[in-house]
Amino acid sequence: MKTFAPDFFRTDTFLLDVKDFDFLPSGDTRPPCHIAYNVNPPFFRMMGVSVVSVVQNNPDLAVTAHILTDEATQDNLEKVKELARRLRCRCRVCLLDMKPFQDFHIKVERFSRITYGRMVMPLLLQPYTDRFIYIDADAMNVASLKPLLLLDLHGAAMGACSEVPHEVPRRAGYLKLKSGKYFNDGIMVVDVPAWLAQHITERAFAYQKEPKTRFLGQSQDILNLVFDGSNYFLPKRCNEYGGGKAADDSALFIHWTGRRKPWQMVLTRYDALWRHYLDLSPWDSLANTAPVRTPENYHDFKEWGLFQRSQGNYAGFLQGMFWYSVLRIIYKSRL
Repeated sequence: MKTFAPDFFRTDTFLLDVKDFDFLPSGDTRPPCHIAYNVNPPFFRMMGVSVVSVVQNNPDLAVTAHILTDEATQDNLEKVKELARRLRCRCRVCLLDMKPFQDFHIKVERFSRITYGRMVMPLLLQPYTDRFIYIDADAMNVASLKPLLLLDLHGAAMGACSEVPHEVPRRAGYLKLKSGKYFNDGIMVVDVPAWLAQHITERAFAYQKEPKTRFLGQSQDILNLVFDGSNYFLPKRCNEYGGGKAADDSALFIHWTGRRKPWQMVLTRYDALWRHYLDLSPWDSLANTAPVRTPENYHDFKEWGLFQRSQGNYAGFLQGMFWYSVLRIIYKSRL
């Protein structure tokens, strides 16, 4: 494992610049709520929608969003500033130096090393809060976050939800985790003092320079290796996977963990709600609600048609089932 000089973990090792857009009302007496993201430029819009969802569902909290990124275009910075102004919240865009992260592996090429930014969040947020909620950009808040802010983590440095049951044995087994447990790091409640006391960041960075073959994923695998079941396990309502297909009215977060995303098509009420929050953001709205018409998406047209029927749109239902049938035949004929 990699080792480091003690001063390697000073915050100025990672932090290049901060753009602080503070539009919280003067003299605000609401309890604070700190949330955090790590994103690259293409995901600023999704992150913005997520911030809207938090503010909309927590009007009694003073929200500060800490946004860690490896690049911030001027257009995205202007939109984040406008987002903070519209929502009367605070948004801090933290530009990270990626050199300290260069020895972390990239398992899936479409991902950026900024995914490892969550490893240093507690170091950077320490001056602002003792607790924050990390949120993946493709996750949407749908209820009050007070239960998570007040939750007793029983001394654990972090709380997260278990991965879906059928994935846990495979992933925990591959990493040879003694606990046999495996969590999803898309939503995490972080106790900053406990994280620092347990040296979670240092222990995570020790897995740099390890071969790709040791992992199935990226930051999630490394954090699971560090915690090995010692984190607090949140109830599943805190991270409803697959765009909330199995979610009930108790859900706190809807997380689009699968291939399909709400900015691509609208197939469920949660997809529609995501589009609504997009309309409230400074980023451009999206008009398309149907899947992209390719054979590989034939199954999406069935879901889209069924959703249209549930909304009373029978013409849309027939259109969806028609293209499901046609594209399915084309797709199967290629096999």
